[in-house]
Amino acid sequence: MQFIEMIETNKLDGFYIHFDVDVLNDDIMPAVDSRQADGLSFRELQQLLLPLLTSPKVYGMQITILDPDLDPDAQYTKAFISNISPLILKVKQ
Repeated sequence: MQFIEMIETNKLDGFYIHFDVDVLNDDIMPAVDSRQADGLSFRELQQLLLPLLTSPKVYGMQITILDPDLDPDAQYTKAFISNISPLILKVKQ
């Protein structure tokens, strides 16, 4: 991944991930402030986040913009949690 190479090349201490859930496709995550018809799928999210989360240079991740008021039965939130949890569990294993 080009970003990780840049971190290494520039001898940076590390990086922090700020993840806005509204980058996900509207079909899988409409409970956000800015819905994205052409947003990422869960598979694309995994391909993007896995190399970042498993890097020894990652310091942490903040997840924002998921609005539980827009998901009263938690359908979308549960799907999100079941897709993001396995990625988070791989951190520094």
